[in-house]
Amino acid sequence: MRTVVSVALGLFLGSLPPLYSQVIDVHMHSYTAKDYWGGRAHPTGIASPTTAEEHLLATIAEMDKNKVEYAVVSGTVKSVSDYVAADSRFIPGYLDDDDLIPLDEFEQHIKEGKIKVFGEITAVYGGTTLNDPKYAPYLALCETYDIPVAYHTGGGPPMTPYRCCPNFRISFGDPFLIEDVLVKYPKLRLYLMHGGEVFFEHAVRMMSLYQHLYVDIGVLLWVDPIVKDYAIRLLKLAKEANVLDRVMFGSDQMVWPGSISASIDFLNQQDYLTETEKELILYGNAKRFLKIED
Repeated sequence: MRTVVSVALGLFLGSLPPLYSQVIDVHMHSYTAKDYWGGRAHPTGIASPTTAEEHLLATIAEMDKNKVEYAVVSGTVKSVSDYVAADSRFIPGYLDDDDLIPLDEFEQHIKEGKIKVFGEITAVYGGTTLNDPKYAPYLALCETYDIPVAYHTGGGPPMTPYRCCPNFRISFGDPFLIEDVLVKYPKLRLYLMHGGEVFFEHAVRMMSLYQHLYVDIGVLLWVDPIVKDYAIRLLKLAKEANVLDRVMFGSDQMVWPGSISASIDFLNQQDYLTETEKELILYGNAKRFLKIED
């Protein structure tokens, strides 16, 4: 009888979702009323708030729901500062949309704690890579001040070259194209956003060679079946290559805060990962990379 009860209890507990005490999301976005582009539900059915203010509140609610202890948020200096002012769990990033802010201003923001992560760097949308000379002095400052760098890899939304970015090409999102950056700045803390996406094998190969390189799996866990398949293959390959300890959770919630829950739910469904491995992805790896102290 005791055996039957134990088996039944084990089956019941195995059907419950894991209860994680902490999560770190290294890939979120912020907006002001001027640059907010939400208001329409995602094709997956995830709702989008109608205003930037509602987006902020919904994102914070998702963080509360999922026990997110910290979140790296990128956007303009203004939008990021608004989010940080609203909730101290946000770690301020800087997204290089259009033109970079002047170098002296960038350095001053670092000194003042207004930029703690340089990224998301969206070079691919402008038809270039992190190797572009315009980034060199910024990367040098990041290495000097030990500021993490978050770089967009892989592709983008459907019809990107026609809708916003005529110079965008998927091929620019290949992690192999920025190998020179890793060699030139050996102390740079760099993570590849989206885990390379379609180039996930290249991302893992880079991680195996450059043992300080990290990736996040932002957007891969929720946005569509193609990239969810990339996520599965990336996680399995990273595990086989013994680099899973440098894979970090990211939602890339954009204008759909509900994607935070969707991403965590999908990660929890990956039964080839142990509970310890999931906890590292959701929290431990990012805590180490971001040098968050207890």
